[in-house]
Amino acid sequence: MSAPLMSSDTLPLVIVGASLSGVRAAEGARAEGWTGAIVMIGDEPHLPYDRPPLSKALLDADKQPELPTLRRAESWEALDIDLRMSTTATGIDVTRRKLLTDAGPIDYHALVLATGHRARTIGRLDGFDNVHTLRHFDDAVTIRETLRDATRLAVFGAGFIGSEIASAAAARGIDVTLIGTSSFPLARSVGPLAGRMLATLHEDAGVTLLSDSGLAGISSRDNGIDSIRTSCGRDVPVDAVVVGIGSTPATDWLAASSVELDPTSGAVICDSTMATSVPAVWAAGDVASVDGAAGGHWTSATAQGFVAGANAVGAQQTYAGVPFAWSSWHGHRIQIVGATEVDPSGTVTESLDDGVVLYSDGDRLLGAVAVDAPGRIAKLRRALSAELTAARS
Repeated sequence: MSAPLMSSDTLPLVIVGASLSGVRAAEGARAEGWTGAIVMIGDEPHLPYDRPPLSKALLDADKQPELPTLRRAESWEALDIDLRMSTTATGIDVTRRKLLTDAGPIDYHALVLATGHRARTIGRLDGFDNVHTLRHFDDAVTIRETLRDATRLAVFGAGFIGSEIASAAAARGIDVTLIGTSSFPLARSVGPLAGRMLATLHEDAGVTLLSDSGLAGISSRDNGIDSIRTSCGRDVPVDAVVVGIGSTPATDWLAASSVELDPTSGAVICDSTMATSVPAVWAAGDVASVDGAAGGHWTSATAQGFVAGANAVGAQQTYAGVPFAWSSWHGHRIQIVGATEVDPSGTVTESLDDGVVLYSDGDRLLGAVAVDAPGRIAKLRRALSAELTAARS
């Protein structure tokens, strides 16, 4: 894994990805005392912005679709970052320490990869005018405009993104059909007890939830889909379709490099210092797999980015975060902390305690899922963090 580097004013710290973890990497470097140049590139035209509001507040009919920028102007001035937007990374010359981009190569002292994820699509739905995915700010603006006019919406994917879009659509009075390939929402993240609790939120809000189902056929006219047939045998008339079936690490541009990628997820393999398999290169956020565990949440991107940036300029920090995620469905706050997957062998079990689903391995608490119980989750999160810190000391 990468060795820490001494500060240098000759070549810049280069950050690939104008993301939350990218911004935090710059802050980590400055906090460590880095006075050299910092170059950040991003493939969108916008200033770095926060992504969670894209599927929440930005879709709210009562709010204006403003770019949820991550930092104010004075913060950018203090960080002194050379922002290069609308610039796409195309590769890395590890030997000569050059980042290759569509605007030309950039020499680097150290490199932080924070390119995030790309939205997955359904091949049979690609190319239709009324089919959308959500990953970027411009996607959210398009979906917001779609929700303004639609009366019937089909959403593929009952995870965070799909459920949040279904919630925003239902709040506008749209007839929503939410289609998931698993037996309950967030099936990859929680067990059946919590899954049924989350399914009830959709059903109580009037969303038609089709579980264990997928796409079987389509009917289209003038390059727009007007009806879909699901694998569970339902015909669903639609004005628009949103595909929210998850995302994959944006690492295709690293295929020709020597940066080691996880063969299953495609994420950049990192150790607990966020160092990669090649010298002077770190990674953070959604694009990183830390000690075999993928990121994918705001809190991990925040912490990992800071550690990666600090270590890239000479620190010796380690990332040791408890998984934490939140969402908002139909006016309810969902929070997930710790390990919340049920082991098929029965080692990890679920139990309901005062409206909170707890996950345990014998007498040891591993995680929890709650609806509208922020105080309880905050206490559990502190307890799990303290336990993790003690275990690693």
